[in-house]
Amino acid sequence: MMYPPVRLIALDLDGTLLDEEKKIPDQAVQMIAKAKEKGIIVTLVSARPFCSILPYARQLQLDAPLISLSGSYVTDEREERIWLKKPMNLLKFREMIRIFEEDNYYVKVYLENQLIVQEAIKETVNYSRIFGVPYTALGPKKLRTLDKAPLRIALFDDSVRIQNAQQILKRWSDDFAVIRDTDHGLEIVEPTVSKGAALKTICWDLGIPMENVMAVGNEGSDISMIREAGIGIAMGNACEELKQCADDVTKTNEECGVGYAIQKFVFKDK
Repeated sequence: MMYPPVRLIALDLDGTLLDEEKKIPDQAVQMIAKAKEKGIIVTLVSARPFCSILPYARQLQLDAPLISLSGSYVTDEREERIWLKKPMNLLKFREMIRIFEEDNYYVKVYLENQLIVQEAIKETVNYSRIFGVPYTALGPKKLRTLDKAPLRIALFDDSVRIQNAQQILKRWSDDFAVIRDTDHGLEIVEPTVSKGAALKTICWDLGIPMENVMAVGNEGSDISMIREAGIGIAMGNACEELKQCADDVTKTNEECGVGYAIQKFVFKDK
């Protein structure tokens, strides 16, 4: 099948561009540099906060707007221009978070560059260290006192309780978008937020038709951008749902699937 020429490449980070050591494989670095030499814009699209994406953007010397927090915050490298910022309704957030605090779920609340939790458990400390995100522990049942509307929430527990949480969240179906990426976690954002919607916003601004976009991802939160892009690529290690809606499946993140996808669809080298 013939695809239109690629003018912009959108790459998810964890499980996609990054290997299991959270590093960009050398081959991917080289292929991204070659794509940029050809005049192709490269951006990163992640559930991570902006500050956690920035080191990779700088390593790759990217100057495109970066999509963070699953599409709720889009800004340039210096945060001088904000393309998009979509916080949740603060009152609805407080209403909803009270229930999850009372039920003792582990909740991570994200502002632009900060993680807010009730208590700093081991996972919080490890996440902060590995992903380079500063955190604040407010204390038990204090998330409901936040006076700034969050941009993203992550909820973690066993699979049964996560299923229960999905049911609870149905009462706010008009107020939040909910994505279940794994059996043990949920992602909650403002209802119009998605990686695909954020990608469309920057492409509109840059004057690039979506048919000239190649997007690569591996999880449920990547499905929206895989569907919106002219060429949607699933990683070899992607969830089955994403593979079903992708135009092609590349190698895994441990096999530098991103590098292979760029070779195949940008340089037509099979």
